[in-house]
Amino acid sequence: MSFMKIIIITGPSGSGKTSLAKKLMMHLENSYIISTDDFYKTGNISNLLSYFVPSYFDRKISHNSKLLEKTIIKILKDKKINYSYKYNFIIKRTEICHEYKSFINYLIIEGIFVLELLKFISTNDYLLVSLKINRDICMKRVYERDHIERGKSKKKSIKDFIKAWNIYKNKEKSYRILGKGKELVFDKDPNINIILNQLTNKIQ
Repeated sequence: MSFMKIIIITGPSGSGKTSLAKKLMMHLENSYIISTDDFYKTGNISNLLSYFVPSYFDRKISHNSKLLEKTIIKILKDKKINYSYKYNFIIKRTEICHEYKSFINYLIIEGIFVLELLKFISTNDYLLVSLKINRDICMKRVYERDHIERGKSKKKSIKDFIKAWNIYKNKEKSYRILGKGKELVFDKDPNINIILNQLTNKIQ
């Protein structure tokens, strides 16, 4: 394969973006996942804003888009990467993990901030997978996850989820497919065979 296919997975919190990305990685040889959740801003100012700005981590102001774009550019250019980022929501810090991945043919990018990337990647061949899953299903998944990964109580998790849902849904109204992009929309858990067929042009 002489080109790289980009798969963008979008949806509100709890819609199954990360799970879908991992499933696709198992089926797509030489694939690599980037999560926008690992590209939050760090430092004293960011930590302070996270306490005072409602739903800070769901707003663009919290996100280090420049670092994300720099990472994407490097992968598209070199088709390899020897490091990754991992953001810790409890201590609000980013760790650099050293891992080598070469011959990348499929770049999977998932997270609540991927819609902001559509203009940036518009000259590339990409598939946008939009997960429009029922709100109650997403909310249940979020408070179960947040209790373990982010140390939140169920009450706070649900409160934060409702705010995050509204922020994402308002953003979702304004996006549009640009350049060479195509879109698949799922209002239930996605059919991975449909996605693979779109990507590889053959029956899986």
